[in-house]
Amino acid sequence: MKKKLLSLVLGVTMALGMCSVTGTAAEGEEVSFAVCGGSEDAMVIDTGRSATLCGLSACRHLYEGLYKLDAEGNVVLGQAENVEISEDELTYTFTLRDDITWSDGEPVTAEDFVYGWQYLKDCSADYSSILDMVAGAEAADEKTLVVTLNYACSYLPSVLAFPSTYPVRQDYVEEYGDSYATDPDLAVYNGAYTVTDWTHQQSLVMTKRADYYNAAEITAGEITWELMTDTSTMMASFQSGDIIYSDSYPEQEAGMLTDNGLHFAPGYNNYCIMLNVSESGPEVLKDVNVRKALSLAIDRDRLVSIRNMEDEAAATYTPDGLTNEAGEDFIDTVTPWYDLSDYEANCEEAKALLAEAGYPDGEGFPTLTYIVNTDDRREMAEAVLGDWSAVLGINSITVETVESFFAQRQSKDYDMSYFGWYMDYPDISNMLNTMTTGSNNDAGYSSEAYDEAYNTAISSADQEAQWEAYRQCEAILAEDVPVIPLLHSQNTYLFDDFNYDGLVYYCGNFYFGYVHAL
Repeated sequence: MKKKLLSLVLGVTMALGMCSVTGTAAEGEEVSFAVCGGSEDAMVIDTGRSATLCGLSACRHLYEGLYKLDAEGNVVLGQAENVEISEDELTYTFTLRDDITWSDGEPVTAEDFVYGWQYLKDCSADYSSILDMVAGAEAADEKTLVVTLNYACSYLPSVLAFPSTYPVRQDYVEEYGDSYATDPDLAVYNGAYTVTDWTHQQSLVMTKRADYYNAAEITAGEITWELMTDTSTMMASFQSGDIIYSDSYPEQEAGMLTDNGLHFAPGYNNYCIMLNVSESGPEVLKDVNVRKALSLAIDRDRLVSIRNMEDEAAATYTPDGLTNEAGEDFIDTVTPWYDLSDYEANCEEAKALLAEAGYPDGEGFPTLTYIVNTDDRREMAEAVLGDWSAVLGINSITVETVESFFAQRQSKDYDMSYFGWYMDYPDISNMLNTMTTGSNNDAGYSSEAYDEAYNTAISSADQEAQWEAYRQCEAILAEDVPVIPLLHSQNTYLFDDFNYDGLVYYCGNFYFGYVHAL
């Protein structure tokens, strides 16, 4: 299983005016600090419903699964003391640690995992299908969890280290219902931290648990997650030392931030436009010729230059970096959706397709709204609208920045939307799963052929047969275009490595428990 570690210490000097956060400690002592926690909308600490990088990262601190990330960023056993795997790799028998408790003192039991996994499915949220490889989970006793699989799954530990698969206390869910985990006292936590304050729309404070079994290794005593939406504010807070981490900032300032706290990490992610092709979506986007025309008319090389973030123009949905045992990259084996080298020909095809759909030169094209959640993404969206206007004559699409962006997209209350997927673990299935039929698919896309090819791939023990099925998935998406890939991007973030070390960064998620002062 490929594991990804990014705990970067670049030894750079921070921008003029950078200083330590009030309350930080000397080297070797416990530290307290503030970080950017994204928006209130993103800060969901209900593991069954959390779906953003900030919310999921917060959940990594408050809860813990059978596996976890260690201080080196490796996936290791967490709440489980040990695991026995059957010869056919279809049965995992976990024995839980004796010293694990919830923050109210109750022991963590195998039944808490069984309930948590059922709760995840019942929530029908973005990650409700992440455990589709699991055929069944049974609590043999309070400390023994027996998990049976539908197929051998080499990346299962990475899945079980992911916050959606963590245990859940049934009594709290049943008592608080829709209010569960929306305030500090409406949830109970089995991880290294508890929520001690949540001033909604402003900040969430986590405090280290003294009774956490691995408390001696946790060096961050208190973490304040400042809830922000404006990227300029995020950057200013970072430069002043008010926060030590942010994964958002004005992208046009990347050059200035280079060598001043900006870190680049391998991507495993894509930058797309999601189209609402569900029954409730706009009628015009139900026409595949319209979707193809919109995609072909976009000048992706220009978008790469606008962001200036070491991106690559995307001609596939799956990003690069996912290799087989021979070192061959998956996307090098995939037929591209379009020819990136001949933009003029793509534009001519786009015009013909739009005319065939009944909108020659954009005439009569309906009014649509393209929603985003940050100013940088708004700039990119407006650049795309410029291409649609210049190439297709479409001037009836507008960009809107919305506060409740994630909720709006998940409820399919949109026409088109920014969509970026940071892979949760480095396996092709994690990217292509986002287009399978179900609630984790915000486009509302459904294809029997796609689902069949995907299911064939994930259940195949032969990698070449698996990759062939994944290539079929890419081909079907290229034909149906429920989403428009724009870029394959790197991960970037701001971290004060002049004053701190120990950040664990894994597939876009971040963990601060091991952060310590330098």
